[in-house]
Amino acid sequence: MEAAVGFDPENNARSSEVAWIADKPDNTWIIDPIADLVAVTNRKHWQWDLTDREPLQYTCYGAEQFYGWHTDSRAKPYPTDGRWPGLTRKISVTVTLSDAADYDGGDFAIEDTTLPPSKIEKRIKRVDQARTRGSVIIFASHLHHEVQPVTHGQRRSLVGWFLGPPFR
Repeated sequence: MEAAVGFDPENNARSSEVAWIADKPDNTWIIDPIADLVAVTNRKHWQWDLTDREPLQYTCYGAEQFYGWHTDSRAKPYPTDGRWPGLTRKISVTVTLSDAADYDGGDFAIEDTTLPPSKIEKRIKRVDQARTRGSVIIFASHLHHEVQPVTHGQRRSLVGWFLGPPFR
């Protein structure tokens, strides 16, 4: 299906195709290793309370497709009458499925908040390692990031979000 930004469909900052990988026993071979990497990273860096996860998203970016600057977290937790009542996205993960030779452009960039605002020109980091097939990027969902436009070929990835109660 064509991807869209649900909270702002009229100013869509995204162009790609997506499909969903249901969190069910037939898919544990792909979901569990990713979840394990997120758990290890969380224990090492944050120790955040994680209680659930959303289905993995398979994303394909073709020529001229992109996902502009955004965060994966939302201003408010999920509604109490929804699928993940009262939870918020805390950790995001991206797994590169394409070989770097399969596409041009499509670089993953993220904001480095360890640098002060006076260094704004250096706060944007292109993650060159993300072009390697099988690379995994695990980051806090509140960080701004983007996938720059693909100029040729196809960039494929898996994306996931890990949830927990709101930060206090």
